[in-house]
Amino acid sequence: MGDPFLHREPAALSVSAGRPVYRSMAARQSARRIVSAALSGCLAITLPMIGLLPTLAEARPLDDVIESGSMTVFVYSDYSPYSRRDGDSATGIDADIGRAFGKSLGVDIEFLVRGADENVDDDLRVNIWKGDLINRRAADVMMHVPFDRELDARNDLAVITAPYFQEEMALLHDVAKVPEVASFGRFVSTPIAVEVDTAGDFFLSGAFNGQLQQSVRRGRTFEDAMTLLLEGEVPALLSTRAQAEWVATQAATLDIDTDIAQPPMPGIVRGGWPIGIAVKHDSRDLGYALGDVVSELIASGEMAAIYARYGVTYVPPVLP
Repeated sequence: MGDPFLHREPAALSVSAGRPVYRSMAARQSARRIVSAALSGCLAITLPMIGLLPTLAEARPLDDVIESGSMTVFVYSDYSPYSRRDGDSATGIDADIGRAFGKSLGVDIEFLVRGADENVDDDLRVNIWKGDLINRRAADVMMHVPFDRELDARNDLAVITAPYFQEEMALLHDVAKVPEVASFGRFVSTPIAVEVDTAGDFFLSGAFNGQLQQSVRRGRTFEDAMTLLLEGEVPALLSTRAQAEWVATQAATLDIDTDIAQPPMPGIVRGGWPIGIAVKHDSRDLGYALGDVVSELIASGEMAAIYARYGVTYVPPVLP
């Protein structure tokens, strides 16, 4: 999300200052033959290269989706409580919202479940506008996309829309071991878990001039990091608040008393952000329709009910 814009430099063009004047018919005919030969050469070079150009996934506007009776929704494979693989399908908050989309539009929902790529830009490319390298398979809708203007601007083949929740960072701690947390300075000598390569990981790595480095225990996935707390290896976990609340429900089943704190995080790139969905750039009407569904889910209280099923407090998006 914090990546800089991808600037595209136009190729340098060589343009003649004036229009050539041909003083005889022979000169004009000679010039035409030169231009014709040049164009033929360009065509011969260009045609074989057409197959090398990026192939875009086929657009599926709203009418096409409804006519087909089916819509493909992308969710992450290991991102509890939002989504995780469940056999050939998916479970979690985002999966439930996807099913609500299908119910409202009157279509069946098929889930495309994949792991995260290097960054959100890559996720949009693989799952929305281009598809994977082997099957070129992409989804009609991608869930859990940061509703961010820079991200939207630099991904012009996708449209980010319909914000539905406000993410924010939070700390879950075992109160028997760490009764309260007023500052992250508490973890200079106390271990703390975090998922690797996340906003929380980057913050902990640089906080207090790197003094927390020796205390950080990184999990390859969020569930790996969560397990460190649930098995008693660490007394605290840094994540989003939604994840922290969900882990708290898991901890309660193990008789672990936890609390959630939000101490100051000076220097963090982003402490909170809204999340929405993404559709292909030429399927905007589908995005508009799903935006209406999101509004209905929020207004009716069904969105809050979906989050509550996973022990998470619903927080409306705060738009920039």
